[in-house]
Amino acid sequence: MVKKSVKKVSSEETKKYNKDYFGVSALTLAISGFFVTLFNPFASLVLFIVALVFSIIQQKNKPNKIGNSSLIISIVGIVLDIAFIIILITIVAEALANIPLA
Repeated sequence: MVKKSVKKVSSEETKKYNKDYFGVSALTLAISGFFVTLFNPFASLVLFIVALVFSIIQQKNKPNKIGNSSLIISIVGIVLDIAFIIILITIVAEALANIPLA
């Protein structure tokens, strides 16, 4: 019979690895927001806003490169998404204006 030794992990070690979860979540949401923009720009706007909030939380708790890059990607995504929504609304409004009524 072979005994395996199990190393107990202290709470400091688990806290050390859990410092970047808001930054990684924000980066994941921001990148996925660009893919969702093609199908539903309003849902991607929500993803970008949540990513922005997560990246701000990450930068306040422990500033790092992941939080900084997700902050930049979120802001760029929000600006591009709003521009895409405006262009989409103008195209639809122009198409509706050209439809004959009777």
